[in-house]
Amino acid sequence: MKFRSLFLLLLVVTNVLFAQKKTSKVPAPTPFESFDGFVNRMLTEWRVPGASVAIVKDGKLLYAKGYGLKDVKNNLPVTENTLFPIASCSKSFTSAALAILADEGKLDWNKPIKEYLPDFQLADEYATRTITARELVSHRTGLPRHDWTWLYANLDRQALYQRLKFLPLSKPVFAQYQYNNLMYMTAGILVERLSGKSWEDFVREKILTPLEMNQTVLTYPELFTSKDYSLSYRDNNGQWVEQGFGSNVDAIGPAGSIKSSATEMANWLLMQLSKGSFGQKQIVSAANLKENHTPQTIVAPAEVTFSELGYASYGMGWSINTYRGHLRLAHNGSIEGYRSQMTFFPNNNLGVVVLTNTGFADYYFVNAISNYVSDQWLGLSIIDWSPRLKTAQAEAKAKTDKAKADNAAKRKTDTRPSHPAEAYSGVYTHPAYGSITLEARGESDYVGAFHGLSFRLQHYHYDVFEGTGTFDQSKFEFKIDSQGAIDRMVVGIANAGDIEFKKVSPPAK
Repeated sequence: MKFRSLFLLLLVVTNVLFAQKKTSKVPAPTPFESFDGFVNRMLTEWRVPGASVAIVKDGKLLYAKGYGLKDVKNNLPVTENTLFPIASCSKSFTSAALAILADEGKLDWNKPIKEYLPDFQLADEYATRTITARELVSHRTGLPRHDWTWLYANLDRQALYQRLKFLPLSKPVFAQYQYNNLMYMTAGILVERLSGKSWEDFVREKILTPLEMNQTVLTYPELFTSKDYSLSYRDNNGQWVEQGFGSNVDAIGPAGSIKSSATEMANWLLMQLSKGSFGQKQIVSAANLKENHTPQTIVAPAEVTFSELGYASYGMGWSINTYRGHLRLAHNGSIEGYRSQMTFFPNNNLGVVVLTNTGFADYYFVNAISNYVSDQWLGLSIIDWSPRLKTAQAEAKAKTDKAKADNAAKRKTDTRPSHPAEAYSGVYTHPAYGSITLEARGESDYVGAFHGLSFRLQHYHYDVFEGTGTFDQSKFEFKIDSQGAIDRMVVGIANAGDIEFKKVSPPAK
């Protein structure tokens, strides 16, 4: 009996060991294998040609990989080292540059920048003499975006800076958050004046080099010398078409001209998470980096789209809110079809960067990826964000469609322009925006040109025309002088307000 019992015991042990050995050949998927499958599924669902992702955790690079294609025509894959324009994610670098200057004793965050830049001038005198470096990089100067002053314009940084005085403010200084690229450009000029170096040289020397971001570049000419950069794409009836590089973003470089990779942006996040240090080097002091990370203004209007998100504020180069109860700092970027997002959780030592090469999915794709990483590596239950973001996308489209319908309903029918068609033709100028040229192509149809971009105007009602293309749905209201001649037009520009262009007389040839 003892022998039989011993035999049965050995048989059971052997079967258990065999079963363990057999199951060990099929291990459970690792978090990264699951993540790979997720990213590839999101590429398909959101129709994104290519993306690159990096994750940092507990002071080290945890993961970096490229997905999809950087060059659709030549079937070239994205890698973790592929360069993408990161657009407005560049703002955090400019804010850090100011923090370094504060470390060096060259900048007081709270001193009016007029004391550093005697030639700084806005349309409002109180704002001119009150604004500090803190206001420049926290979007509370009172100046709305006015992006059409620089987009596709043949103007350099200094020319744009000198034109600021011609741009109307839409709010009192300090009154409200208003995102503004031109003020970040001005912060770059402040860096140049205080350091004696160009913004580009200062950022390379003080930030990129010590962070070992050796492939990261600051201008398009530099990007084009790289062997590994992504093209960007727009959708044309289901086909990808190259977007091009004509935006003039390098002129406002401090606001959005950096081109980097997921791998090197990981170093940027590691420095943010380690209170300004990288390796054995202190890039910026913990105290002044904390100034960048501290809320300066409430983002208005205050909206919480999803219950998992807290109300948003803006620091200096960083949007600040909570995600499922965890403090989160982030920033996204958009230029010429590229979309990017960087996110980090200072209390959880976690960060993620997502770089993409199309605006077709807007920010929905990068949010889906970032939120998945947040859930996975914060140890939270995984939320299926994609269908929720699809709903948000559909609601945004419905809102746009309703606005178009409301616009059409407001049009007064059976009205005519007050003047013959040729009377509206000519060149109209603004000291900051430049020139708009209009040429009649019919009784109430005009072809326009602005910064090299073409658009059309069609009669809306009375002496009001409506734009298409570049100025889609913008209203052009023509005014007359005391002699009854068309002498100016007021253009309603998104995120800027009503801008008056005076007619050149006689029209320029």
